Amino acid sequence: DSPLKAVQMLWVNLIMDTFASLALATEPPTEALLLRKPYGRNKPLISRTMMKNILGHAVYQLTLIFTLLFVGEKMFKIDSGRNAPLHSPPSEHYTIIFNTFVMMQLFNEINARKIHGERNVFDGIFRNPIFCTIVLGTFAIQESKRWNYNAYKERDKAQIVIVQFGGKPFSCSPLQLDQWMWCVFIGLGELVWGQVSIEEHAKYLLFL
Repeated sequence: DSPLKAVQMLWVNLIMDTFASLALATEPPTEALLLRKPYGRNKPLISRTMMKNILGHAVYQLTLIFTLLFVGEKMFKIDSGRNAPLHSPPSEHYTIIFNTFVMMQLFNEINARKIHGERNVFDGIFRNPIFCTIVLGTFAIQESKRWNYNAYKERDKAQIVIVQFGGKPFSCSPLQLDQWMWCVFIGLGELVWGQVSIEEHAKYLLFL
């Protein structure tokens, strides 16, 4: 069975494209932006710094996702989702993969606020309430999807409506607190990895 279902990929596409574009496009201009020289007409659309960030974060995310996919069940001592039959109930294994992937996208949105090698990616973040609202709102919705499926058996009938539109369509199984914290911890690693990538000079990408 696929580790990411169609509805989950639609949600990921929504937060990576629509929400992220709205959040980053509403960044207010700064004095440093007004003082920066304009780009030449022959400059590439994707700079070496941007390419470095794209490839660097792709390596980080793919490494962690494949690690969770193939050895995640041993790390968390849970049943493997790879061996589950088709149309089986949602597994903790694949829920951790989905949740971790979303967490990495959320924290990488903070990295994407600075694209010229600035080290302080949090500079001026509170001057953009739309960005903060989108990131926190997405995090809250993501957490509610973890909780709603568990509520299916333990809450009253009012919660069943939330489950029907939150948990089951997203193929999510409830996670323990330590599993949730690991998902957030790996997502936070995006901020650390972003600082590491700043140290690497663009000259190493001259072959591109």
